[in-house]
Amino acid sequence: MRLALLALVAFAHSFAADCPSAALGPLKLQAMLQELDRKAQVEFRHGEFAKASADFQQATCAAPDSARPYYALYGMATGALAAGDFFRARQALQEADRLRPDYPLPLAMLVKVNLISSDNDNLKRCLLDAAQRFPRDSKLHEELAQDLLHEKQYDLALAEALRVDDGAASNAKASMNLAVLENQAGAFGDAVRLALLVEEQTGLPEKVRASAAGIAGLSYEGLGQFQEAIRHFRVAVGLDPTQEQPYLALARIHVANEDRSASVEILQEAQKQLGRSPNVLLALGSALLSTEQYKAASQVLASLVQNFPNRLEAYLKLAEAYRNMGEPARATESLRQLALRQPDESMLHAVIAQSLLDEERVDYPQVLRELEQAEKVSSGNYDIHYIRAKVFMATGKYKQAIDSLRLAIELRPTEPGAYYQLGLAYQKYGEPDLAKEQFEKLDFLKGSPVPLKARD
Repeated sequence: MRLALLALVAFAHSFAADCPSAALGPLKLQAMLQELDRKAQVEFRHGEFAKASADFQQATCAAPDSARPYYALYGMATGALAAGDFFRARQALQEADRLRPDYPLPLAMLVKVNLISSDNDNLKRCLLDAAQRFPRDSKLHEELAQDLLHEKQYDLALAEALRVDDGAASNAKASMNLAVLENQAGAFGDAVRLALLVEEQTGLPEKVRASAAGIAGLSYEGLGQFQEAIRHFRVAVGLDPTQEQPYLALARIHVANEDRSASVEILQEAQKQLGRSPNVLLALGSALLSTEQYKAASQVLASLVQNFPNRLEAYLKLAEAYRNMGEPARATESLRQLALRQPDESMLHAVIAQSLLDEERVDYPQVLRELEQAEKVSSGNYDIHYIRAKVFMATGKYKQAIDSLRLAIELRPTEPGAYYQLGLAYQKYGEPDLAKEQFEKLDFLKGSPVPLKARD
């Protein structure tokens, strides 16, 4: 591998005449290089590795001879990342770092490679190397802290944030990083103090202040000071209406305070600002369900699954909305769509079976087939035996219904529903004494008398 890298470096020196940009003047080449370098680094940080690789390769053409080996190696590394080849990406960046040890970019890129590949040993070595070689590079340590925060490496992120040379109080990004870390660690008071340092700096961009207000809100929420939390989340929304987290947090607090209507209102406001944000649509659909606005909930959730079909949690909620609207067939269809996306989740078939039973014209053989699918992973499941018993009851197979219900009761002996159904089954089967026994057990479980002659 090292020989291959050396060959690539040598090749990068040799192909100046082959680059389309070779005919451009030096000033245009310099501007082109700066733009490509900036663009490629942004794409790399956003995880757009194929795009970054293409731009680094173009930068190789625009770079002076002395810098071409570095850009060629960056292009090789990002191309390898796009292909999932972490070893090759790491080797290319290590070579770039060896060729230019005074430049922090290869080391910063190595940190991200190690984070993505979950190589904690190499990650810690790179961070230690960065601390020793670039102790005063605040921008480097800020960006490393952000990358570590994103991957929930909180201890390492805190160490990087503390390495920022400008001090947390005077550096907005460092203060933000530390505030996030303090909030994650449960030091909510310190997090509030740091976040307010940024929120109250009117000279900063509104997006930055909005993020700080959001962190202050989260920390006040952690302290149980909900009115202060609401106030700062509202500040965040006012400063930057395009950030979704303050809306979601406000909705969460309103639900906790049992003000579900207020939760719906804030999420509807978020929908107007953010359009088809999947997180907002899911939260809004759930909030509408909780306030029994089933038609509106179904419309929101249907839009969510249409535009974001991999948001699997939405299908169950959509099915619930349809079921409450008295449209069980549409509920069943939503569950089937979910089952297509979760083929290994066999217990979904039990949910589908119950949904089929709710339909006006029940396909009983299909219900039994769905239960057979569910039983492949969980034969000892109460719901499977209970639903199967209901099918047998509906089709006049009372002996089979009795057998299924007795199995269900063994699995869940304090469930009243199974005793009620078993009493009905014994009545239909011509065993009134056994039916009476089940209704007496039901009476005992419920703590109130029930009629011995229960309705069919």
